[in-house]
Amino acid sequence: MGKVISLINLKGGVGKTTTTVALAEFLTLEKRKKVLVIDLDPQTNATVMLINQDAWKRANDNKRTIHQMFLDKLNDTDYFDIYKSIIKGVSSIGGGIPDLHLLPSSIDLLDVQDRIPMINQMNSFAQSPITVLANYLTQQIIDEYDYILIDCPPNLGVITLNGIYLSDYYLIPVVADILSTYGIPQIKDRINKVSVNIKSINRSYNIKPLGIVITKYRMQSRMHRETRDDLILRSKLAETDKRSVPQVFKVYVKETTRISEATDIDVQINTLKQKYGYSQEVYDAYENITNEFIRRVK
Repeated sequence: MGKVISLINLKGGVGKTTTTVALAEFLTLEKRKKVLVIDLDPQTNATVMLINQDAWKRANDNKRTIHQMFLDKLNDTDYFDIYKSIIKGVSSIGGGIPDLHLLPSSIDLLDVQDRIPMINQMNSFAQSPITVLANYLTQQIIDEYDYILIDCPPNLGVITLNGIYLSDYYLIPVVADILSTYGIPQIKDRINKVSVNIKSINRSYNIKPLGIVITKYRMQSRMHRETRDDLILRSKLAETDKRSVPQVFKVYVKETTRISEATDIDVQINTLKQKYGYSQEVYDAYENITNEFIRRVK
């Protein structure tokens, strides 16, 4: 049975998309898992890290992106086909990883995102605008994969809630500073409130926090050290305490300027080690985070 995990933070630039893609590539190549990445972010960063711009343009022109999925619901059309829209064998590694698939996003999503809350404003929660993705991503499709990773926009709007509605867990990548960790309680509180509504029609719904992954960590930075220690302390507080946060992953990804090179789809790479092994510490960090991820997802 496939597990669905949303990656979310209210602030951009925290390594959310890089973490999504790295997890997907380590899960497929190191752990032999089958993974689908769903890019819900209008910035389309996960998409262009996994396919080149020509492939994205073909998908966009052929109405095979998340944008068309929402647009169909707004216009009462039927162009979007999820089976045709899922791109198989994506990644910059080895010309593509057979078991890594992508449901791409589109910058055009920016043009419709403000209208999405108007979708199906009827009297049934099942017709809510937060269930659009769930209408297409059936349990049958979910069970074709070991893991589905959803790269969410940096907000708690209706597009993000489409991911939350489907998810078994949510994972929060952060930089160890005040701004990128400030919104963690809001994420937890908002998801808890949405969960109450979802449970009113789906009693089995039980999304759980998977944890916090610290990225771009600088050991020499006092702010990073103090923020990390504060997060660890707050993760031990009672769940009812408003200051509490999910558990922090034991390994952190250190900051390096070469991570941006690893995310370039046009750089031809043959192996996982070649892509992330520019720093043994970074490679080991992603490998250990992947191991901890698997242990936490049950």
